[in-house]
Amino acid sequence: MAEPVSRIAEARRRAADAKQAALALAAAGFLAIALLARVSHPAQTSSSSSSSSTGVVVQSDDDQGFSLQPGQLGQSSASQGGAAQTGVS
Repeated sequence: MAEPVSRIAEARRRAADAKQAALALAAAGFLAIALLARVSHPAQTSSSSSSSSTGVVVQSDDDQGFSLQPGQLGQSSASQGGAAQTGVS
């Protein structure tokens, strides 16, 4: 006759199965997110250039909307009193 399985042993088996399923699901989710990130965000910046019929080359760089002008941020020159003056112009 088969030996009856205790309730504790059955609960431990179900818990172990649930842990394995959760681990497999987490690994699959991680791989899916990694692949989506790689596809949607390439490492190269995109730039395009085209020429018109007049021979003028037009080049466009994708800077994703960011633009810094020289001298906008940083430290200004020291005043004549010797104290350094900082600010944003």
